[in-house]
Amino acid sequence: MLRSMTGYGGSEGTDGGRSVRVDVRSVNQRFLDIQVKAPRLVLPVEDRIRKAVEGRLARGRVTVFIDWRETGESSVVLNAAAARGLVRDLRELGAELSLPGDLDLSALAVFPQIFESTESGRDADDLWAFLSPALTRALDDLVSMREAEGRDLYAELSSRLDSIADIVTSVEAVAPEIRVALKERVLTRITDLLEGIAPVDEARLAQEAAMAADRADFTEEVVRLKAHRSQARDCLEGDAPSGKRLNFLVQEMHREANTIGSKTADTEVSTAVIVLKEEIEKFREQVQNVE
Repeated sequence: MLRSMTGYGGSEGTDGGRSVRVDVRSVNQRFLDIQVKAPRLVLPVEDRIRKAVEGRLARGRVTVFIDWRETGESSVVLNAAAARGLVRDLRELGAELSLPGDLDLSALAVFPQIFESTESGRDADDLWAFLSPALTRALDDLVSMREAEGRDLYAELSSRLDSIADIVTSVEAVAPEIRVALKERVLTRITDLLEGIAPVDEARLAQEAAMAADRADFTEEVVRLKAHRSQARDCLEGDAPSGKRLNFLVQEMHREANTIGSKTADTEVSTAVIVLKEEIEKFREQVQNVE
């Protein structure tokens, strides 16, 4: 199933003494880029969070927000030993620098190092057991939204591929006529130029005309363009993430369309190529959203 790279999912969990809120957002990104924004107490399980995201998503810039709250007794306690050491060090520094004044409780309270969380020593497995269900539900919501947007992308991209196929078919249909007409024009032009100047070598003339027609022939480009379009269709119908491959195929379709345009002087084909390139560009714009 085709999936977008943009989406959002959120969930909460509580066990009576603590609660957690997990929000996951993703936007377009060439590769998978995971950012975890969470309290320090979650650091022991940050690697597990990243692996959980990697197991569900292939591409996109993904940000995991975690809000952890204690609903029971305060999880922050005073570290008296750290406070005593800090007071001692500050007084020694004041004396060394001949600074006036002394410390009071209000001044001391601004130093976070004298406080510590009772969660800091909590077992990582216990943290993960509490956090992971909320993370899983948030990722479920995110994936569901990406799949919903993917269905819209599929409809748009499928329509563009149909348009591309129609244009390529019309160009392919007139290719033989254009080749014959070009050959005849070359024969006529060379004959007119040599008239009254030099004898015409019919065999050489036919050879030159055929070579000119071959240089302007875009049959191979049409065949390759049809193959790229067919592969893009397979990507849309497949289950694996296909954004990178689709982006590569778009580049190749652009290349073939440009070559066709440069080879032909036929007005009808030139006009068709312009429309073809517009359709390919619209296809490319939407492909940037595909996982």
